[in-house]
Amino acid sequence: MVAARGWACDEQSRATVWLTDSPAPLVSLPWFDEPAVSIVIVSFGTGSVLQRCLSAVADTVSGGIAAEVILVDNHHPRRGHFAGNRVAISSRGIRLLQPSTNLGFGGGNNAGVGVARAPIVALINPDVILAPSQLSVLLDEAVAHPDLITAPALVSADGSIQEIGMRIISNGDTRPITEVGSHPLDYASAACWLLSTELFARVGGFDDAFHPAYYEDVDFALRAADLGAGTRVVDSVRVVHEHHGSTTELPDVVAPRRVFLDRWADFVASRPAT
Repeated sequence: MVAARGWACDEQSRATVWLTDSPAPLVSLPWFDEPAVSIVIVSFGTGSVLQRCLSAVADTVSGGIAAEVILVDNHHPRRGHFAGNRVAISSRGIRLLQPSTNLGFGGGNNAGVGVARAPIVALINPDVILAPSQLSVLLDEAVAHPDLITAPALVSADGSIQEIGMRIISNGDTRPITEVGSHPLDYASAACWLLSTELFARVGGFDDAFHPAYYEDVDFALRAADLGAGTRVVDSVRVVHEHHGSTTELPDVVAPRRVFLDRWADFVASRPAT
């Protein structure tokens, strides 16, 4: 079993979590003392897609899901906290966390889960657009299978399939599965994950060795599998993913890929060549 280096974060403890309270909100969420699910969204200089994501989340929870939304607005070197500040003046009921630095994808989710109050967390990219009822179905599956990472199929806006889970090949690259049952599943992209907070803690959260992004979800899923916790894709739930819509600045994949290959050399060597 490969252990993470720990997901406690000094930056998390220094950042204040506050509740947005716009007098004229475009997005408004009710407060629940005991939410059933904590939705964690990590932004990094994110543009208008974040507003679409939050509006969709508000619509999907309005059907009666006791949810809290936690937005972790990572500090951007040029835009600062523009994304989170825009949400603050246009929303009510969102728990906003604005670290003074960029915690990256994994670190941002670790910080969000660290303040989550629900037994289930939903990690949702800001470029994921949930349709009504989708969260409810995924939440029911996550509650029924607390030992699994639950994910939907991801599709483009035109309905074309991006992935129904992912697989790893022998050079360490990843490949999307686009047909149900065509390949065994190794993991699912963390653009939309639901899992118990207990499982998240047991795995150890995302490892900051992969900062700022890439391969941290693969590493997490493999460590979860080592603990007997698999990944399940609910292929009947097809969630729109505006791929790379959350940022225009993609981090270099070379360094995190090297960390992954060093850590999981034996596993990668066992994978098929194509």
